[in-house]
Amino acid sequence: MTGGADPALVREALAYGRGLLIQDGDLVLDAGRLVEVAGRANLEQALLLRISTPWADDRLNTGYGLDATEAFTAGLPRSLVKEVLRLNLIRTLAGDPRVVAVDQVLFDDDPAYLAAYPQTAGARQAGDRRVSLAEITI
Repeated sequence: MTGGADPALVREALAYGRGLLIQDGDLVLDAGRLVEVAGRANLEQALLLRISTPWADDRLNTGYGLDATEAFTAGLPRSLVKEVLRLNLIRTLAGDPRVVAVDQVLFDDDPAYLAAYPQTAGARQAGDRRVSLAEITI
């Protein structure tokens, strides 16, 4: 970012970093060159990669990723499954040095979620897949 670059974009890139763009698990090429991502988009990509990588799956950083195994294999009741996932999501997201705090993790059947997104109430039917929503305030 040089020359006449927007100062706000430069500050954002400095705050949230730069990386290589990943789509569908692959690096993106444009005219034979690797495409970069910067700023908020880089932070969002990094956080989504953290939660989509199984815990300890990265051999070079075994403390990286989301540990969801116990939540789905320990035979816990639904309320405890949600708490285990909530705690592991907080640990995973807070592991990024750019994240100062994780204020809350809501599931689509939590009253606070339904209050924040009333348009979703009753939209889901039995057997439907759950939808994920990541809302990041920076």
